[in-house]
Amino acid sequence: MHHSRYNWRRLLSIVPIIGLVFALTSRAQSAPKEQGRATFQRTCSPCHRTSRITSHRLSHAGWENVVDNMISRGAKATPDEQEQIVGYLTANFGIGTPAPKKAASGARSVPAKMPRAPVLDDSQIARAKQLVKSSGCLSCHRMGGEGSFAGPYLDDVGANNSAKQIRAAMISPREEIAPQNRSVRLATQDGKTVVGKLLNQDGFTVQLIDAPGHLLSFQKADLREFTIITTNSMPSYANKLAPQDLSLLVNYLSTLRGTGQQ
Repeated sequence: MHHSRYNWRRLLSIVPIIGLVFALTSRAQSAPKEQGRATFQRTCSPCHRTSRITSHRLSHAGWENVVDNMISRGAKATPDEQEQIVGYLTANFGIGTPAPKKAASGARSVPAKMPRAPVLDDSQIARAKQLVKSSGCLSCHRMGGEGSFAGPYLDDVGANNSAKQIRAAMISPREEIAPQNRSVRLATQDGKTVVGKLLNQDGFTVQLIDAPGHLLSFQKADLREFTIITTNSMPSYANKLAPQDLSLLVNYLSTLRGTGQQ
């Protein structure tokens, strides 16, 4: 009896140690995930709404392509940090992972599913790419590593916009630019004026990327103007393209979903 009591006492003394081991193991396993999330938020949130990025479901290669494009557009991350971001996005927002649930208000809502992209043959794709260049799209937008950094990125325009929405934007552009796509105009004390996409700012400095892709940083104390541009400069293409060319261009853009397939 005494021996049995001793064993129980010994077991009870070991239980807290076992619990501590499990806690430390669990914490060690969750550390890379938390680190990846923190790196993702720090790197991506200055230019994007994180909810917009995480609404996608891409493969590991797809997320690598997205991150590479972000780096080419001015996002700052070391190779190790890029791997953390890709790993975090693939694990949590890869193909087959459930879509994030929205808070219900009244009836239960079902996440909207993008329509299937139209299937274009090689000649149609080639013609559409020619239209992108000849219509001046790349003077404001960037696609396939070419063009300007001034406007919204086009390589994933079909991921969150249907063909109907893209057509409406081309025929009747909104007067105001969406907040995430707005640029800023800076004027320095010595008279220099710069326009570009805002990347980051704090109490003392501001960083932006201009249309050619130059990364610029300014001391706020040296600025005499800091203006957010809200007016949309995109022209209407209702009378700039033949109806069949407009339809082809709209259909092509709706196939661009950030996976590097087109």
